[in-house]
Amino acid sequence: MKKWEMTPRVFTGEDCLNRLEKFNGQRVCLVCDPFLIGTDSLQRVLTHLEKDNQVTIFSEIVPDPPIEVVAAGVEKMQAHQPTILVAVGGGSAIDAAKAMYFTMLVTGYQAIKRFIAIPTTSGTGSEVTSASVVTDTQNKIKYPIFDQRLIPDEALLDAALVVSSPPKVTAYSGMDVLTHALEAMVAKNRSTYTDAIAEKAIHCVFKYLYQCYTQGTDLRARIKMHQASCLAGLAFDAAGLGINHAIAHQLGGQFKVPHGLANTMLLPHVIAFNAHDEYACGKYAAIAVKLGLGSPNLDKKILVIKLQKAIVQLAKKLDCPMSLKEYGIAESEALAKKTLIAQNAMNDSTYQFNPILASTADLEKIYQEII
Repeated sequence: MKKWEMTPRVFTGEDCLNRLEKFNGQRVCLVCDPFLIGTDSLQRVLTHLEKDNQVTIFSEIVPDPPIEVVAAGVEKMQAHQPTILVAVGGGSAIDAAKAMYFTMLVTGYQAIKRFIAIPTTSGTGSEVTSASVVTDTQNKIKYPIFDQRLIPDEALLDAALVVSSPPKVTAYSGMDVLTHALEAMVAKNRSTYTDAIAEKAIHCVFKYLYQCYTQGTDLRARIKMHQASCLAGLAFDAAGLGINHAIAHQLGGQFKVPHGLANTMLLPHVIAFNAHDEYACGKYAAIAVKLGLGSPNLDKKILVIKLQKAIVQLAKKLDCPMSLKEYGIAESEALAKKTLIAQNAMNDSTYQFNPILASTADLEKIYQEII
């Protein structure tokens, strides 16, 4: 039996931050990226919150939030005893807030009445998922946490907050959206519902991401990508992901490759591997047709190749390095980690949702392709 349930409530538009004004007399813990401090973007959020609430800010966020940062945030929450949790920022800020919240929950804290997520990048979809990813810096491993209680109560999608996102962040986060959607299309828990929203997200990425990259102030394109990120998040949270993310988490842990870029490097090769499954091959081929990459009369394997090429072409237009060497990782260093990365990927919680079983040797081969 499969279940489809779309949570949380999603609010869009330039006035969606008005939702914050419903809080009165609350203790608000606001978690945000450090570079947002002093910006107009954060001030817009605070303007809606500070009138009748006691607000404390935790901004010690770093990319791929480590356990130590989460612990520091929990300590601040324990001192403040918040009733409302608001996360503002990219995936790292929202993931850190989720991990902090999760820790408070498992230690018995039940006072948080509302959890609000306000993304400032269009990529992770963390504002609508049950997932949080934290990093064990000592062992260089990323750990995804999945718990339904981590889904925010509300997601506020104000695309104006994304306009200032740098081109590189726009590119990598946008390709993360594409990876989420394509993995969800073939994941074990896929359904008609997840297919529908994943397909829409894929279409939006190919149509609007390059425009966001080259013309960052194009609000219409930004709105479309912001919504695509949310849709892809909803899709993969229900359908699952797969070995693309399982390996990408290791690239982030071992080499600090930005998550969206790690996914981008791997995506064409993971598609080639998964296309050995007849059903997955058909799904990829159908996407290629819908993107106008070929006629439905073409052989499915040819259509899959066309999809792979389209992904690589888009990545190159976005100036994404497509190998670890191109990113700056020495071949000898990358090769030395091959077995470790494959073994850790098999233990990653996203691995189990891949459409076909991948052995350690399979994962090593896929990894080898991007060295």
